[in-house]
Amino acid sequence: MITGLRPETFKHLQLNAGLFLVGFQYDTATSAEQLKTAIASFIEAGTGVIGATTGDGTFVCKPEIRNIEANGMRAPFVGSTVNDGWTVTMTGTMKEITPENMARALISADVITPEGKTGVKQVKLRNEIKASDYIPSLCWVGDTSEGYMIIELKNALNISGATFTFKDKGEGELPFEFQAHQGSVSDSEYAPCVIVYF
Repeated sequence: MITGLRPETFKHLQLNAGLFLVGFQYDTATSAEQLKTAIASFIEAGTGVIGATTGDGTFVCKPEIRNIEANGMRAPFVGSTVNDGWTVTMTGTMKEITPENMARALISADVITPEGKTGVKQVKLRNEIKASDYIPSLCWVGDTSEGYMIIELKNALNISGATFTFKDKGEGELPFEFQAHQGSVSDSEYAPCVIVYF
């Protein structure tokens, strides 16, 4: 039998569902152990954790491919294929329906506390998408056989809107599809995402 399975295979697997973190700074970590400590501290702080998810999540990085055509070409040549840009998305389904998560799903929304109602939060939708609606750093952090894997989307915005599903004898679910965006015209050499292995 011919197979790609070998002893190293089990060192290269991605395991389990991972978690989503907003504004997580992993740059100072130089090892999986340091990253684990940083994740634990970030989770304990609580403000940037999207929380429990359900079902499958996906990371899609799709090039916008264009083939240059010319008379006499019977097949693409090396160099005749051009990538005009990337569409980078991450999807999943939130189980924790906090005001902040609802606002993230609604693209352009504000979470406010009405005057005199300290125990109440309102999520109000805006027509205008503001710069503050983009999440500067949205990280998915997952386990691997020997450490961790991070996929970071830059300037993430949930482009699918909110479809909140609630059911009898079940929990509410809020799917999302975050798309990464370039920060500026000059920042276009690379796609607005990075994949890091610890």
